[in-house]
Amino acid sequence: MNARLAAWIRFEEPHADGQLRVHGRRIYILPTRYGMVFGLLLILTLVGAVNYGNNPAFLITFLLAGLGSNAIYQTWRQLQGVTVRPLRAEPVFAGEPATFRFQLGDESGRPRPAVQLAFADGQPEVVDLAGHGSAVVELTTPARQRGTRRAPRLVLATRYPLGLLHAWCYLESGATCLVYPRPSLPWQPPAIPHYGGADAGDRGVGADDFVGLRGYRPGDSPRHIDWRALARERGVLTRQFGGDRAERLWLDWNETPGADSEEKLRRLCRALLDAERAGARYGLRLPDTERAPDQGAAHLAACLAALAQFPGAVDR
Repeated sequence: MNARLAAWIRFEEPHADGQLRVHGRRIYILPTRYGMVFGLLLILTLVGAVNYGNNPAFLITFLLAGLGSNAIYQTWRQLQGVTVRPLRAEPVFAGEPATFRFQLGDESGRPRPAVQLAFADGQPEVVDLAGHGSAVVELTTPARQRGTRRAPRLVLATRYPLGLLHAWCYLESGATCLVYPRPSLPWQPPAIPHYGGADAGDRGVGADDFVGLRGYRPGDSPRHIDWRALARERGVLTRQFGGDRAERLWLDWNETPGADSEEKLRRLCRALLDAERAGARYGLRLPDTERAPDQGAAHLAACLAALAQFPGAVDR
């Protein structure tokens, strides 16, 4: 039954510019509880006026009936022509609420007090729109799974001016929010096979100032090996100089433990956050994509987006 009713519901869809505009034929209107009481009182007043032939009673009845009929038009007019534009939604991690932002506007030049915007299953936010003005409304909804979270259907409503009638319309905004995998508990990814020269240094400028020794790693230049230490049987050590490059850390799907793909994604998500927090230069290898080692907020966002959109991501 609900599916059949949903098929008959009219709703607004975004135009080519992403903006929605409410048309009069998409607005539904019904009396509120106070409106039904008001209508019942009108009927009783009319019956009393007819029964007793009381002219003042007729006057009051028709005056109130005219007020009620005008309220129907004024309530409908509150929504007609309102514009709604979805704004960018910031990515979140699975399990956090997704916050969607919408800009309500008026193009007619008349004020629109007490306009409500809500998701179909959420609490409304009430704003007052000035003539040719705008207001931003934030609505939240759960984001339980990684992937692309689509905004639920919007309901734009009002009861202005008398509260006797409830007018509303449905909007399909098409807004989406990227949901990253939920980070796992901290773990140490395998790093020894993945060291190498990076593109930027973190140890100063120049190559003449000796700063210490470290263990040999594949790819180190033979010129930097401390042969004296090797002759003294101290092991293979590499000399470090000022301007030495930072090491690269590759986070590889194939070397990440996990019972299933979702657990691997959660572990890689944690490793990315830890690597960025530590200031390392890290790269990401997935079966269908690869991100070269880098660092910074933009690189982290690109890597997390790759995890969120990994095949099997939920698009709701």
